[in-house]
Amino acid sequence: MMHEKSTEKVSNGVIAKRLLNVREAAQYLGIEVDTVYKKSRLREVPCVKVGRSLRFDVKALERYIEQHSIETID
Repeated sequence: MMHEKSTEKVSNGVIAKRLLNVREAAQYLGIEVDTVYKKSRLREVPCVKVGRSLRFDVKALERYIEQHSIETID
């Protein structure tokens, strides 16, 4: 059975985490920690439960940002 690792190598050689904790996700999204908890509770932001903790997949957060981006008017 193959397991996917929660870290991946980035082009500059630094190992980046794939799963972020609430504080890191808040910083990544540019919102408050309380807002991340609220949006995850309302299922507005994709998250993963790991035991009693919430984790946020960077790729899922990127998709969330893309889906909620507002296009400019030309």
